[in-house]
Amino acid sequence: MSTSTPLTNIRIADLTNVIAGPVATRVLGHLGAEIIKVELPWGRAIGNIAMHGDNGDSRAYNKVKTFNEVNRAKKSIAIDLTHETGKNLFKEIVSVSDIVIQNYSPRVMGNLGLAYENLRKVKPDIIMVSMPALGLEGPWSNYISFGPGTDALGGLSSVTGYKNGRPHKPGNFYADHNSGFHVATGIMASLFRKYQTGEGQHLEIVLREATMSVIGEYFIEYQFRGKEPERLGNDHPVFFPHGIFACKGSDSWIAISIESEKEWHSLCELIGATDLKNDSSLVKVDSRRLISQKIEAQITKWTMQRDNKQVMHLMQNQGIRAGIVAKASDLLSDEHVAEREYLDTVEHPDAGTYTSPGLPFKFSRASTNLGVTAPMFSEHSLHLLSELLAKDTETIKSLVDLGTTPLEPIDRVYT
Repeated sequence: MSTSTPLTNIRIADLTNVIAGPVATRVLGHLGAEIIKVELPWGRAIGNIAMHGDNGDSRAYNKVKTFNEVNRAKKSIAIDLTHETGKNLFKEIVSVSDIVIQNYSPRVMGNLGLAYENLRKVKPDIIMVSMPALGLEGPWSNYISFGPGTDALGGLSSVTGYKNGRPHKPGNFYADHNSGFHVATGIMASLFRKYQTGEGQHLEIVLREATMSVIGEYFIEYQFRGKEPERLGNDHPVFFPHGIFACKGSDSWIAISIESEKEWHSLCELIGATDLKNDSSLVKVDSRRLISQKIEAQITKWTMQRDNKQVMHLMQNQGIRAGIVAKASDLLSDEHVAEREYLDTVEHPDAGTYTSPGLPFKFSRASTNLGVTAPMFSEHSLHLLSELLAKDTETIKSLVDLGTTPLEPIDRVYT
């Protein structure tokens, strides 16, 4: 395997915050791009959250778990973009970068004088990526939303939940992570076009629309049937039994899916449900659904006597599709996952050692920058100012002292 990474020599000025944008640049950073994360001078989360620690922990801002997860493989410099000097400093970074990415609400970059047209004057072939929640145009364009909001606005929550129950949001920041990978794909396409034509462009990727893109079948169903798709929970429109069943132990579960007549008979034989197996009417899924509670109760009675891994192996040996509902502890100790070297373990100077997912793809002729931690706050400011931007010592000291590029978080001053 080559030791070079796919995006070696690509530099990205990253103004993104929270989840979606940082996920995109984390992926690109692992692919070898140099990500210059331009941080807010007053902390690593929204506003001043997590800036100050409890119990005398003065560097709590370097231990924010969500930040450290989605900002691996990046360099950090804090710049106050409300300072004219800070804006000019950012433009200098843009002048030596290939891409600028930001996920502020649409009005922010224009108000700062850093819109695409402004940055094109600094670097004509710059690729600028904007990640508005609802789009740069349209009646809702200036509204702010995050992943949980766009789960609902994009239609995902409407189909997530139990039958006859209320809508639910996904258990994680699904819309954000999904959008992040869409953004990474869009950036790669823009880079390819730039190599072909020498031209940059303004790339807009909308959080709500990225969410809509993964539930297209529900839009088609509504148009064909004229009725809203139903929430099914763990059920399936065709297969039955199909669901999650409790096993022996605390928070131990198994997922089971029965499609064919053969699988149904194998299931009945395995759990000792002779009465169900001998009832010829139950060969039809619709007939089984009529007594769904009885069937699910018999399955649960059997699974509750065994741990989920035992159930999984017994069922799979009989040709029944079944798998454990894996928790974080299961995945971190999974031999198959470990052998594939998917998990990424890093040792952060302040946050300590932790393991999290790496990249969901591998290259036969390239390497990645896994094993690289998230940066500490403003960790690379001095290096970037002196080496990348060629600032002298006196200028750097002035920028730090004025709070334009602080080396530690400072209290936000509203003017």
